[in-house]
Amino acid sequence: MSIVARYVAAQQIGQRAAALAHRYFVDRDTLAVESKGTQDYVSMADRAVEELIRAEVRREFPGDAFLGEESAAQFSGTHEHLWVVDPIDGTHNFLRGARYYCVSIAYMESGRREIGVVADPEHDEIFHARRGHGAWVTRDGDESALRVSDCAQLARTFMCLGHHDRHPEPRYIAVRKALMDQGVAMRNMGAGALQLAHVAAGRYDAFVELSLNAWDALAGLLLVEEAGGFTAPFPGFKGLRAPAPVLACAPGIAAALSELVGAL
Repeated sequence: MSIVARYVAAQQIGQRAAALAHRYFVDRDTLAVESKGTQDYVSMADRAVEELIRAEVRREFPGDAFLGEESAAQFSGTHEHLWVVDPIDGTHNFLRGARYYCVSIAYMESGRREIGVVADPEHDEIFHARRGHGAWVTRDGDESALRVSDCAQLARTFMCLGHHDRHPEPRYIAVRKALMDQGVAMRNMGAGALQLAHVAAGRYDAFVELSLNAWDALAGLLLVEEAGGFTAPFPGFKGLRAPAPVLACAPGIAAALSELVGAL
């Protein structure tokens, strides 16, 4: 099966998954919620959306492998054809009724990301990219190209600095202080994949998080690359199952931001 077929399928699956996530969002007060640890939650919605995506991928591309957040413990090794999925990125937002969450779907071949789809159910936006063919957003049936911002100074940067809620990270405080000293305006919206999509769209100039999982990062990183942005290498040397730092930004601030974050 061709990469084109997978690209079309990824967008269609993302749209169906987003619709299902939205239905659960509307009825979120009825969901059974489990705690996986401190500030780490999973609901029936996460599992149902992941199973929908898995079933669709299995039906369309039965030979492809699948790595999903809620089933990562069953994944082993690497595969030539691999889908990497976060069914609901921003679960805490989702459960609290904050309309900043998304479905993230990435497809990799031989270890290289080739397709990225980030679907925003609450704003009816499907961000999508195929390597070498640009990044796009579909809303209300219309498709438009994405382009990162032209920001070229840290002092004018409007960015997202992500932070893991589940354990303390002293470096986060150091990075935040250093960015504040440079006059950077910062937000933390709580959904890494969607923040990366918004960097690709030029809504934010950069996104940095010191520890992010592959299912949160891969689709959004391809969006940024195909929208003309800079991304630091990802994943780390430990592979897809280990969290690693993420940096994605407008090219005009790439050197300064990389130097600042890397020095701390």
